[in-house]
Amino acid sequence: MGEMELAEAQAVADDTSRDLALVRGLLERTPETCAALYDRFAPGIHRFAVTRLFGDVEMAEEVVVETMVDAVRDIRRFDPRKATLSTWLYGIACRRVNLQIRKQKRRKSVPAWAQIPMEAVHEVSDGNDVAAGATARLDARRRVAKMVVILSDVEMEVLTLSCAEELSVREIGQVIGRSERAVHSILHRARTKARERLVSEDE
Repeated sequence: MGEMELAEAQAVADDTSRDLALVRGLLERTPETCAALYDRFAPGIHRFAVTRLFGDVEMAEEVVVETMVDAVRDIRRFDPRKATLSTWLYGIACRRVNLQIRKQKRRKSVPAWAQIPMEAVHEVSDGNDVAAGATARLDARRRVAKMVVILSDVEMEVLTLSCAEELSVREIGQVIGRSERAVHSILHRARTKARERLVSEDE
């Protein structure tokens, strides 16, 4: 095993150890563990939610809070044999996001002020104003807005988890409850649709 593989294995072991410590603390209902859970996972979940909710920061913040509350309440349902703590939390967040989308009837509608390019998600979804740096990204936002229209909910969900959160195919499968083969298929389809739309826009 090379140095890089050893480092990756050690990182996985460290994450697993941290997860187990968090789970133990949550089972004991210690306030500091709840704060640690939020500090570790809230930024990523917020990035995911703000992208899926078309830049609605306030709604994304609600999703983060609801996800954390659900996780603390239902921690006894977490099974480390089936998922990591991270993918379990993203699964909760996905359900919360989809509920918000259904409630707001925003499945195929993207407000002009909230059109965010996939590559800019890390820059704009950390709780700051989503309009920051908008002038430099207007064209990309316009393209992604049209991309959202042609992608199904699950395609957008998988693409977001892959591009914005950099989850592996296996992890995405755990989050959405699909096989790795199914995730590969969905991701390929989403990327193909996005590529075709971007090409047609350039012609």
